[in-house]
Amino acid sequence: MFILNKKNLYLLGSFIAGFSIMTVELISSRIVAPIIGSSVYTWTSVIGITLLGLSIGSWFGGMLGDKIKNSILLSYVFFVSAILVSIIPTLAQNTKIILNSSNSILLLNLLMASYLFFIPAIVIGMIQPIILKKYADNFSKIATEYGLLSSVWSVGSVIGVFATGFFFVSTIGSIETIWAIAVVLAVTGLFFIKYQKSEIFIIMITILIMASVFFIQSKTGTEKKSLFEKETNYYKAKVADMDLYGFGKSRLLFLDFDSHSIMPEKTNEYFYPEIYPVFSNLKKDIKDILVIGAGAYTLPKYFKEYYKDAKVSVIDVDPELKKIAEDYFDLNKYDIETKVGDAKVIINKEAQKYDVIFGDAYNSFISVPWYLLTKEWNEEVKAKLTDGGVYAINFIGEMKGENARFTESVINTFKITFPNFYVFNFGATTESVQNIVIIGVKGDLPLMTDALAKKLFSGENSFLAHKLVTNDLKFSSSTVILTNNFAPVEKLIDPVVRFYFSRKIVF
Repeated sequence: MFILNKKNLYLLGSFIAGFSIMTVELISSRIVAPIIGSSVYTWTSVIGITLLGLSIGSWFGGMLGDKIKNSILLSYVFFVSAILVSIIPTLAQNTKIILNSSNSILLLNLLMASYLFFIPAIVIGMIQPIILKKYADNFSKIATEYGLLSSVWSVGSVIGVFATGFFFVSTIGSIETIWAIAVVLAVTGLFFIKYQKSEIFIIMITILIMASVFFIQSKTGTEKKSLFEKETNYYKAKVADMDLYGFGKSRLLFLDFDSHSIMPEKTNEYFYPEIYPVFSNLKKDIKDILVIGAGAYTLPKYFKEYYKDAKVSVIDVDPELKKIAEDYFDLNKYDIETKVGDAKVIINKEAQKYDVIFGDAYNSFISVPWYLLTKEWNEEVKAKLTDGGVYAINFIGEMKGENARFTESVINTFKITFPNFYVFNFGATTESVQNIVIIGVKGDLPLMTDALAKKLFSGENSFLAHKLVTNDLKFSSSTVILTNNFAPVEKLIDPVVRFYFSRKIVF
């Protein structure tokens, strides 16, 4: 009846199971990112919970395989796994109980991974031992047969990883990929059915459940409206128009968890991109400006408008952001060069030096690129500055209090390479979660802090004079110096996340 013989069907089942679990595991982090961000905690939780589920499933599947001789067992397991995988997107849209259960980003990641992926991982993990029970027909060759099944599972896993990372995410999308895997699991289950009345009933029930889940998912998915929505290789990107207090009618770019960039109707003193006039007071004749991190190109556009004769370049790893900015944020009106790739690679490859480098890749406190905060990275950037050049970084933290450990580590690390620096805080108070900008100078300070404050007060965006921290910063000497070898940014930022998380707005 089948083109494949029985033995090969079991090998195919093992391949599909391996392919499916790795695809779901990779997609899992993408599904979680728009809810609670993406960090080392996210990947650790998803991988750890998946492995735990697989181990429990393997043990339970082995027991069932020995006790239940019915040949339909394997089909049941495939059908149940298909149903459980298909409901993951629906569960992901109903996470309020999880989000309200804790302010710890570590615990939230563990709970979210368990809620969404633990049970599907258990059921998929049951497949391999059941297949082995059916596949092995010669105990003297059990090691060989187990090795072959494991090898086929692993090959499926590898292909699942490559297909998901290089194709599914950017071409199909996360939810569509989940549904494709659910269908593949269900179809695979059909291969092991003899189509008796009882089996046909199971098939109809499976199809009915999956169709119901798809209907619910399609309905709930229409509740969120935006001007644009796309899953890139790096983010789930959305663009929306909103009326924001203090900003007026604004256009926002959302990347995963964060409202990442704003194109506001009016100036706001708490909006860190308004810092652009500061650099004209620190460096004369600014000709080359580099911004690391594109977003919606808000800061690069401000730079180009203010420093009209300067060449403004942007480095970002996601090529889709340029097109989004051109289509929705007026980037096509500006002469700004975009370099696509990782900042560390590009900066170290090119010989060019810059008058101003602005590190703007840390706009999320959930997904902090730690390697762009280390002592080694600061030294690499310093080497790419002209004499008297300026390096600035923007990050989110608190300036004072028990939640300022991350800020202390960033500043204490920064001042090793740039001992002459200024700090601007854009919060209402020093203990509020806010954007903090550190500006270091390659050389002597061109102005003392008080003198810079006076110049800023009489210039454009005069409110910047009040954002400049003029008092001496006193941080604990026991703070962590961030290095390539040791940069526990998630642990350092966790107190800030605990304080802020319950107040965030999810779009």
